[in-house]
Amino acid sequence: MSDDNKNKIDMTKEFTEKTEKKKSNTIKTNEKSKISSEKNTNFLEDLKKKLKDTEDKLLRELAENDNLRKRHEKEISDSHKFAVKNFSLDILNVTDNFQRALQSIPRDDLENSVVLKNLVIGIESLEKEMHVILERYGIKSFSSLGEKFNPEVHQAMTYKSDKNESGKIIEEMQKGYMIADRLLRPAMVVVSKGPEKKEKNKS
Repeated sequence: MSDDNKNKIDMTKEFTEKTEKKKSNTIKTNEKSKISSEKNTNFLEDLKKKLKDTEDKLLRELAENDNLRKRHEKEISDSHKFAVKNFSLDILNVTDNFQRALQSIPRDDLENSVVLKNLVIGIESLEKEMHVILERYGIKSFSSLGEKFNPEVHQAMTYKSDKNESGKIIEEMQKGYMIADRLLRPAMVVVSKGPEKKEKNKS
């Protein structure tokens, strides 16, 4: 074999070895790149999941804090509204006594006595002023006469036969009062049993 041919074969062999080596390096690089890409993808997925979990947890805590704040505000508001409850009940006893005093004065005596008439006007003025003060603190009376008996706001003192249908309130012995949207004191009432039934004569 001539030297030229030998050189050509050696060169071809060297070129083939370099090409194979280059191809092998390219495959290894691609494999490394693929593994690295998979690792990056997994890392991103984990990161997204953790971010989502953290966001959910944060939203839950924000909602819980908002509910606590609203509950706290309501408790403060209720405490302001109902702090005067016991004091109000005592004041209502005084207004009841004013009403009883006015009802006990015979109307005929009023016409005949200027002093008595002025006294009644003074008591009525005081009673009205007390109601204005009570209303300023959210305390209002409610009317029961002619209404259907409601055990949540009425206290039945007695039942009477009456021309009104059964369950209707026919007398109001003591006014009921609300404080804001709650019952402060039930109304004391007389409730109709309905018309008296006449017994049929037995033959």
